[in-house]
Amino acid sequence: MKKTKSKLPFFVSSRPVALSLVAIAGLIGCSSAVDPLPSSSWTDPPWVAEQAAQREEYRAALQSCLDGKGWHVTVNLDGGIDEPLTSDEYSQFMADQGACRQSMGLSAEGIPATLDELKVNYSQWLDVRNCFIAHGVQMGPPQSEDAWLDAAQSGGGDLWLPYSDPALEALSMDEQDALKALCPQPWLTK
Repeated sequence: MKKTKSKLPFFVSSRPVALSLVAIAGLIGCSSAVDPLPSSSWTDPPWVAEQAAQREEYRAALQSCLDGKGWHVTVNLDGGIDEPLTSDEYSQFMADQGACRQSMGLSAEGIPATLDELKVNYSQWLDVRNCFIAHGVQMGPPQSEDAWLDAAQSGGGDLWLPYSDPALEALSMDEQDALKALCPQPWLTK
């Protein structure tokens, strides 16, 4: 028996290819508008790597000091702890944490940032916003530097942060976490 070539397009006569195309179309349809993968158009500013190293150094020193004071807690990269404390434990922990900070050359409770430090911090928050944009988040406009500095110095609740942008908050927690890992917040401790 002589075989004849089908006159149908390849995607009709080839079931595996057709099924693959349907699967790919389905995946594309389910994908998010935000790409939480590193964008080739984005390069982290130098402060990101510098602060990551500072955070780890701070975390390790605080962990070591708290361990030496008998605490069985895990210090996270923000300098907080992951375990809950009772109200009785909390006051003792805060005193020990303050003593540890002082032994590390810092103030026990932290001191307010200077105007120059706040200006650098605002610039870093703009970098975070630009990072989110590079990864596909349609961010709203930032607060002006003057308004941001006023809010930061007064401790007012009107302080703009890109982490609070409605476009970011509208994403799933998994997407937010992935983007926050790619676009970390500035860190200032003293």
